[in-house]
Amino acid sequence: MRKALQHPGFLLIFSILAVGLSIHADLGKLSWAWFQRSGAIVTLAGALLGYRSIIRLGRHGVGGASVHVAMGKIVSVDDSASIQTAKVKFDEEAMERFRQDVLDKVAGYLGAWMIILGTAIWAYGDLLGQVF
Repeated sequence: MRKALQHPGFLLIFSILAVGLSIHADLGKLSWAWFQRSGAIVTLAGALLGYRSIIRLGRHGVGGASVHVAMGKIVSVDDSASIQTAKVKFDEEAMERFRQDVLDKVAGYLGAWMIILGTAIWAYGDLLGQVF
């Protein structure tokens, strides 16, 4: 369950399904109460995405889990230009930490927008039936 709660794709699809099913349940009704309630699900999924590093790492993930230092191995050096460059190879653990760091950032961005959208649905979703 913990893996699902930190997977951006799963939470996004779950939220879209909740909104879609609630719209289907409320079609033809004056008050869209189920659609309004789906806003809570979208907001909760956004919050889970925003705090993905905490779900993933527990208290060590508080404040984000950015990789500041990584150990690598120099594979080659190019000093043919005016600036010397080096190719560095990282082990699998470091590469996974880089990948998780990027996923934390993407999830946080997506989560912020989902919180905003979910809050709007939660607050005003019941009025949508009166508009359509």
